[in-house]
Amino acid sequence: IYAVTAVIGTGPLRGHVLHGAANIGIRPTFDPPKELLEPHFFDFAGDLYDAEIEVAFHHYLRGEAKFDSLDALTAQMEADCARARELLG
Repeated sequence: IYAVTAVIGTGPLRGHVLHGAANIGIRPTFDPPKELLEPHFFDFAGDLYDAEIEVAFHHYLRGEAKFDSLDALTAQMEADCARARELLG
């Protein structure tokens, strides 16, 4: 899990900079595991489908982990996002 920034490269939001937290890996809590980059951008609710996005990794937060429940995963994601906001602030 990383603190990240992203620059939107195409579309109506081209050049817009976003801050967030991202998982890169296989999402071990979910079946079947699927390798991907999954960023969560803070305070953003727009549509990024079909947009090219350049993601920069700034701070390593922690390794991937499998959680016993969705509630435990959600709580850890909230903590990860809070830490990423601090580091990117």
